[in-house]
Amino acid sequence: MSPRTGRTSKHASRRAGPPPARHGWRFPWTLDGSATIEPAEARLLRRFTFAVAALLGIALLAMVFGPHRIGDYFTETDFYGGYAEGARLIQHGHLDPSRYGVVGPGYELVLALWGSVIRDLFLAAELISVLSTAATVLLLESLVSRRAGARVGFFAALIYATNPWVFRFGYIASTDAFSIMLQVLSLGLVLGGRGRGRTIAAGLTAAAAFLTRYNAIYLLPAGILACWLEGRERNRTGHDAAGAPSPDDRAKVDAPSATRGSGWMLQALTFLIAFLAPIVPWLLFCLANGSRLSFQLYHNIAFEVYARHQGMVWDDYQKKLQPQFHSLWDVVRRDPVQFTLRMVLNVFDHLRLDATHLLGWPATIAALLGIVLALTSGAFSAALPVIAAGALLFLSLVPTFYAERYSMALLPVYSMLAGLFFGLPRFAFALKSRPIWLKSVLIAFPVAVALYESVLVEREAVRLLPVEVLEQARVLRALARPGDRLIARKPHLAFHTGLPSVAFPFTETIPALADYAHRNHVRWLFISWPEVETRPRYWHLLDTTAAMPGLIPRHVTRPHPSVLYEVGPEFGRLPAWYSNDTLMTLHSARAQLLVLPTDVKALFEYALAMRAEGQYDSAGRYADAALAIKPHYISALLISGEMALRRNDAARATEAFTTAMNAHPSNIDAKVGLGWALLISGRVDEAARVWHKVADRTIDPTTLQRMIQVFSRVGDQEALGHAEAMLDSLRTASRGGP
Repeated sequence: MSPRTGRTSKHASRRAGPPPARHGWRFPWTLDGSATIEPAEARLLRRFTFAVAALLGIALLAMVFGPHRIGDYFTETDFYGGYAEGARLIQHGHLDPSRYGVVGPGYELVLALWGSVIRDLFLAAELISVLSTAATVLLLESLVSRRAGARVGFFAALIYATNPWVFRFGYIASTDAFSIMLQVLSLGLVLGGRGRGRTIAAGLTAAAAFLTRYNAIYLLPAGILACWLEGRERNRTGHDAAGAPSPDDRAKVDAPSATRGSGWMLQALTFLIAFLAPIVPWLLFCLANGSRLSFQLYHNIAFEVYARHQGMVWDDYQKKLQPQFHSLWDVVRRDPVQFTLRMVLNVFDHLRLDATHLLGWPATIAALLGIVLALTSGAFSAALPVIAAGALLFLSLVPTFYAERYSMALLPVYSMLAGLFFGLPRFAFALKSRPIWLKSVLIAFPVAVALYESVLVEREAVRLLPVEVLEQARVLRALARPGDRLIARKPHLAFHTGLPSVAFPFTETIPALADYAHRNHVRWLFISWPEVETRPRYWHLLDTTAAMPGLIPRHVTRPHPSVLYEVGPEFGRLPAWYSNDTLMTLHSARAQLLVLPTDVKALFEYALAMRAEGQYDSAGRYADAALAIKPHYISALLISGEMALRRNDAARATEAFTTAMNAHPSNIDAKVGLGWALLISGRVDEAARVWHKVADRTIDPTTLQRMIQVFSRVGDQEALGHAEAMLDSLRTASRGGP
């Protein structure tokens, strides 16, 4: 029996003879605090893992054939804009090396293969993710069970399977689930036991993972390090860290140290050769086709260091900074100090975000306790190769911006650490009346929290799905003619209509956009929130009440706002309202409220436009709507109070201006407005006291005239003098005097 895992090897069982007879029957899953894991318990835990994977797969399929009718505007844009096209090219015998500057061809090859059976590439991509996610649960359980025992393996698989981000990316059309499955499979093969076949398979799988996601290059040093760690453990004990001796281990223990030390080097060399076996032909193929394996991930690093923390979005980075960088060295030498500082800060920031966003605090605490238990119980050496692989993966993610989808590849390692806490026998107090660990019951807490978070994540993800594209696609397919072209910020509509797409340009005026459309022979222009949020000068195009010559609205969707325009020859001529700032504000704010009905700035700007148009009731309603979200928004308070004064609603005006004055004591307009509200309420003395402080700073002639009347009535000579002097200066200025 392995002292670390409590598992009995087949060789030891042969030597020990038949097991002793048992008296009576007891439940095979005892969890009674014993380090021994009986075969019946291991089999039961394995069945439980299969059940968890099956339930997860069923839930993911329910999303595939349920609400997930279209990919999102975030992660799945890569599918619509790249993977689907690449798979189609491969199906037609074209493999273009220049396409693979950020990710390798591995995923597209698999997608093309599945697409030859399932004609709908989007559905094929979803099913690849579902099967990969379910398989990862089983592979993780197998890997961890071999290293630390069946209990730890089951708990690790359960933590992983219930993580909200595993579910989120477990059915969408992306490389994430497939890539993680390859990474766990490679680690499982290299750490699952000795044998040339397993090592070759591990190297080939690591290469496939690298050709799917380039940062999986960490598997190469991780695999070599694992060979060394396992070789060192075998040299020390005659067993690998999982406790399984090979047939000739006993002989190798007695062999000279030089002979014993060469075993891991041969295994590592085999792994390296297997890894390079598909990589070298791919490099030669790239060179033969006039291309080379170009890693353009340095743009992600440049964006993280020089753009994101300065408030710059990706589109602005592409327009302003991207042309400056042609290699990683360009990124470093632009500002070596800033680059180094950002890398150091990212180490801590990524750890923090992994704990709070990726894992959640319950699972994070379990993982930290799992490390402590592994160190104090002697199980750490068995977990070390997996932890080392996780550390290398973490370092590969540090240079770029944080995203749960990238860090999700660390979840198998984090889940194993949490599984160590729940599955190791140390501090596993058992009930006397029932053979159950009290510690194992605690897993209900992180699982329940994860499931609750998963519901929230999925609810938001489904809400943001661009289902309007499917409606627009049905209309466009009926209206389109052969040769038509489409401008859209995202490639979704082009995919679902089969029309060639033209990228949305980095223009800022209607004439420039029109010129681009005419030069590219574009007949259709699609406007939805990605178009206007990334090109804010075009917000007004989402509001079809703003007529634009040459743009004919063919279909409008609500509540997910979008407009399908047909581009006519007059597009480019500006309408009469375009130079009116009030009307431009009105149409832009109205469009913003279609996308974000609770946008405080848009509500206030719409209130301003309504006031300018003389629609005072509407202006008041929108100002009050802004205040319902941000109660101390000074500009909205002033508009709300002013509109209340126009309605002779003294109570509402007093409330608005009092709130404004309390929140912003130095604001003159708040005090002037409050004085008016008190005055129309008949509270003349109070109005005089409020106006006394601003008599020499008010520049509105009407207000100054009323101030003079009020100060004369209450006998405030000081304030009266200030008001009269201010009014005289305004009159002098209006006559052009000195």
